Amino acid sequence: MVATRRSSMATKAAPAKPKRPPPAVTQPGFWRSFATRAKAALAMAVFFAGVVWAGHFYVWVMILALQVMSFRELHLLYHNSKKELEAMPLFTVLQWVWFGAAMFYVNADFVHGFALEYHPHNKRTSSFARYWEAFAFFLYCVVFTLSVYTLRVDAVRYQVGQLSWTIVTLCIVVGQMKFVAHNIFEGLFWFFFPVWLVVHNDCWAYAWGALLGRRFVSMPFFSLSPKKTWEGFVGALVSTVLVAFYTAPLFASSRWLSCPATSLTLRFHEPLTCEPADVFRRRPEIDVLGLMTLRNVMPIQLHAVVFGLFASVVAPFGGFLASAIKRAYEVKDFDSLIPGHGGVTDRVDCEFIMALFVYVYHKTFIATPEGWRALAAAAARLSEGDRRLLAGAIC
Repeated sequence: MVATRRSSMATKAAPAKPKRPPPAVTQPGFWRSFATRAKAALAMAVFFAGVVWAGHFYVWVMILALQVMSFRELHLLYHNSKKELEAMPLFTVLQWVWFGAAMFYVNADFVHGFALEYHPHNKRTSSFARYWEAFAFFLYCVVFTLSVYTLRVDAVRYQVGQLSWTIVTLCIVVGQMKFVAHNIFEGLFWFFFPVWLVVHNDCWAYAWGALLGRRFVSMPFFSLSPKKTWEGFVGALVSTVLVAFYTAPLFASSRWLSCPATSLTLRFHEPLTCEPADVFRRRPEIDVLGLMTLRNVMPIQLHAVVFGLFASVVAPFGGFLASAIKRAYEVKDFDSLIPGHGGVTDRVDCEFIMALFVYVYHKTFIATPEGWRALAAAAARLSEGDRRLLAGAIC
């Protein structure tokens, strides 16, 4: 009798295990939301493919436009949460001047280097090379002085907060994208392929999360973004790496994507010709760190695996940062421009750090040392007389 009572009490005291939530695909409204997202994604893909087909210059312009729109969304997010700026119109305008000065410096630096490399003897190039940094510094001095001058005693705390937010926004939107133009003109592959991987990772995370989310690990992957699941993260990592390895040779075989641009032209789809770089040439055998030997592959496939790992492990944290910002300001999306997706920042938040990674990785592990190319660019900055002296010394 006593044993029976204890057994009964133990049975009653045992807490019931929480039921696992059903897969997201079975929840009401999922497929309607999915259809909206899919239609918008298809429209964006068609537009993106059209811009890539148009050429390097148009891709660069598209990136500039996306940066402007992203800065606007982040700027308005802070502005809409406060009413102080309505009484400070000049201070509001100065935030955009900060953005304009930063964009000028970053893109003028690229134009300067590109012009010296491919058009070193152009007189306009020489003048631009000499004065662009001075003009950029002049812009910085103007915006810095005016920003400090417009500080008010009754609103200085808020104004300093706004300036800090603007600087953080510039680091995200402009700083991380400083070298994206280098990626584009070095060959559209170095722009298109990373974007391809980030989009794939996002789609695979959405698919695996919807199918298997919280079926094995109930704890959310990121507390500030509870919809992110461990199943989605791991599944997307494996899927993205496989996509990277097997699709890299497909895009690398395209001259349009692999050849660098040598001019800033408005012509649509200007034909490109070049010898494929070593990284795009198929090899009979490649030894992988002494662990295995791969046959009939391109070196870019091995680099693509690294790209896929970065797109899966590090780049998503750009999206997590965006989720934290939205939660801090209690908004669902940065904007409502794209149905089912939100604003521009909601779509490109992971692309910023990915673009910076590609530039650093390409320059460190793929590109050949600059050597004579750097010397020729430096010699182009000399006066005509100094160039003659240099040529005479070499001969």
